[in-house]
Amino acid sequence: MPTEALAQAGSLLTPSNPYTDLSSTKPLMTRYDVICPSAPWENTTTDEDRAWDLCLSLSEEYGYAQVRQNGMIIGDYTDGHA
Repeated sequence: MPTEALAQAGSLLTPSNPYTDLSSTKPLMTRYDVICPSAPWENTTTDEDRAWDLCLSLSEEYGYAQVRQNGMIIGDYTDGHA
């Protein structure tokens, strides 16, 4: 196989997403998104502990908020209650 073809094949196997870079020794970061439909300007991405605290606070203030992990809903609060 020509060197040029090997270089192209190698580039297809290189992950372009920093969350899936398996060559790194750093732990992979998990996204926790806090979504508040009544106040979309409050939506944010953060670490897990802050996400739950913020979700609770937003639900108390705006009525409903949810926490998503990598796009999937993992929990929510309504009026400050689980």
